[in-house]
Formats: sequence, structure tokens, C-alpha cells
Amino acid sequence: MNPISKKMGLQPDILDGATIVKAYGDEYAIIENYKSIIEYTEEIVKLQGKHVKVVINGSCLCIESFEPDECRVFGKINQICLVRF
Repeated sequence: MNPISKKMGLQPDILDGATIVKAYGDEYAIIENYKSIIEYTEEIVKLQGKHVKVVINGSCLCIESFEPDECRVFGKINQICLVRF
């Protein structure tokens, strides 16, 4: 955690730009603070974050919307992995 975040009582993602993944059941995921789309098929969506890669595996996956700070993935999600590098 960033010392400034800690002193101010803020969540670490606010100042550090951490990638945030929110899953809503097995059909919908929102990924915040991602940098780019690495791979996109109906079976896999890979996104590059600041400190991690987000890998979503499933079927009938589609990127419902993507904006500079948020990507929405819809479909049958089987697995979400965060890969540190």
C-alpha cells in the first residue's frame, strides 16, 4: 500500500492505479484501470493492467463496452485469473 494512501485512509487503488475486477455472477465482469486489450475471442479475454494481466476464460464472451478506464465483459464466465509479472 502506498504510504500516502495509508495516511489519508484511502483505498490503495485510488493513488496506485490498481486494476479492479468486479464479477457479477458468472455472466458479467467489469475491469477498471486496465491499459489495453491483449487478446479477445469468444473463449478468452486478456487485458493488460498496470501490475497484472487479467485473463477471463469462458464461452460466448464479448466485450460489451470499453472506455479508457473501464472494460465490461459479458458471457458465460468460467474463470478469472490475475497474472502478476
